[in-house]
Amino acid sequence: MIVVIGGGLAGLSTSIHLSRLAPDLPCLVLEGQSEAGGLCRSRRVGGFTFDFTGHYLHMRDPAMISWVDEMLGEKMTQVDRRARIHTRGQRLNFPFQANLHSLPSDVVTRCVVDFFAAGETRSKPASAPNFAQWARQTFGDGIAEEFMLPYNAKLFGVEPEDLSSEWVSWSVPRPSGEDVVRGALGLGNEGMGYNSRFRYPVSGGIGVLADALADRAGDALRCGAQVDRIDAGAHTVHLASGEVIPYDTLVSTMPLPALLRAVEGLDRGGEPLASAADRLRASAVLELALGVERESIAEGAHWVYFPEAKYPFYRVGFPSNVCAAMAPAGCSSLSVEFSWPSGVPSPSLESLVEEARAGLEEAGVLGRRDKILVRDLARLDPAYVLYDHQRTALVDGVLGRLAEAKIHSIGRFGAWCYSYMERALLDGAEIAASIAKTAGGSGA
Repeated sequence: MIVVIGGGLAGLSTSIHLSRLAPDLPCLVLEGQSEAGGLCRSRRVGGFTFDFTGHYLHMRDPAMISWVDEMLGEKMTQVDRRARIHTRGQRLNFPFQANLHSLPSDVVTRCVVDFFAAGETRSKPASAPNFAQWARQTFGDGIAEEFMLPYNAKLFGVEPEDLSSEWVSWSVPRPSGEDVVRGALGLGNEGMGYNSRFRYPVSGGIGVLADALADRAGDALRCGAQVDRIDAGAHTVHLASGEVIPYDTLVSTMPLPALLRAVEGLDRGGEPLASAADRLRASAVLELALGVERESIAEGAHWVYFPEAKYPFYRVGFPSNVCAAMAPAGCSSLSVEFSWPSGVPSPSLESLVEEARAGLEEAGVLGRRDKILVRDLARLDPAYVLYDHQRTALVDGVLGRLAEAKIHSIGRFGAWCYSYMERALLDGAEIAASIAKTAGGSGA
């Protein structure tokens, strides 16, 4: 019996791929919530549809692209990204480092000069002791101080010096000298970065993807099954209801700290897993969803980054600019994202609305007469894994101990990493192939 904890993208992908690779191998997916999808769900609020922050499917793997396209067909469309950065009273195209033109001339000059001055160290990111130093070595002091450092300090809620640079390899676009000069002259640089194009449902929000996966998982999926503890010695999962489920191999997509606190029987000869869990850090996100009585907003941008400290939010998404069906006719929707310390109680909805509105009016996104029709607050905790200087050795160690006991922790929070939706689907496919091969199935 293969037991999968968590009915999000990684867990559902594991079950579906197992059913193809090893159809005779029984598999059960335990999802604690009343519906599957994890953070890849959508909610309806007063005629508006909101995801749990922006969930846009960026895909590169040919096999995964074919699988998703076959599964969703015409329910999914492709969208060219329109991302902006609001700073110094200007709205720049993304990425900042390749679109400097609208900034004051002295700022543009410093950014360009510093970028080329950093050229001697740019090819040696491994020598950077932390993210702050990496940003300075890679982009120069000007770009680092104007955007990279203040934005990431807001996003993660810690000083950039406290983070390693391991997570930037795929997520931060690194332009050439020609790209920087073109952007400084206003010639434009579009389509840079991993998320320049993405797939998104034509209606219903990203939850359409989760629903399609849940349908394919079929009877293997069991919702409302809250895991209480795991006995690694006896190979049993104990549910909050009192039910005990035996397993041969366990795949977990629950947040790694929660898994480490739930597992019993693996503490001999090493640091107690619960103690290791206490040293894994993440930030939370408060997502304030707003529906406004306004037909057009933010000049059609899909999302806007806000690096400056005077704005309390780090990013604002505009779901109705991505897909008009996300809002009623004549209306627009916003997803206002605040970084928040993990485990710290959320402020009141009213106070966040007041704070957000003041910042949105300051930025020219909303006007004083714009009417807010709906408001809804969602909390994602954990939201962003903190790549502090102990994270990698700690995660590698505990994942190894778990794997020896036939417990595989995968997905964004299971592997405790900075990741993306396609990676979660691939994680499920890859662990399914590994299990099928070990069990004598058809393999991958």
